[in-house]
Amino acid sequence: MKQNRSALFYCCAVLLAGFMSISPFSVLHAQKRVSDKDVEALMKNLKEDSKSFRENFDAALKKSAIRRTSQEKDIKGLVASFEKQTDSMFSDFKKTRRGDVAVESTISNAQEIERLIYNLQLDAKTLSEWQKIRAELDRVSGAFGIHVP
Repeated sequence: MKQNRSALFYCCAVLLAGFMSISPFSVLHAQKRVSDKDVEALMKNLKEDSKSFRENFDAALKKSAIRRTSQEKDIKGLVASFEKQTDSMFSDFKKTRRGDVAVESTISNAQEIERLIYNLQLDAKTLSEWQKIRAELDRVSGAFGIHVP
């Protein structure tokens, strides 16, 4: 009788430990994973927002201290490159469902653009649009497990 209670106790302990391994934390972690459909939607938004950002950014540069300089041309090229990167990142993801390499290069370009935006002290509208793009890029990078400093 005593052995049956010990065996029952150990069986209950093992079951309890098994149930504890399926904790709310692990369920929450599984829910945090972003589906491919959601990643695709995020990338599409990023692509579209980067296009409108580029147009407004170019207009803001015309009012900046660097207008009509080679620096203005270089910065416009950087933003145009960023727009193309977001477009190709979206297209590639639709085809392959992969994008970690494209995301990393896009982040690198975004960090340079962000530095320039703050250094040039561009208008509030441009800054607001950039912050939206940056938040979208952060969500996309998070979906791939890439953490941006």
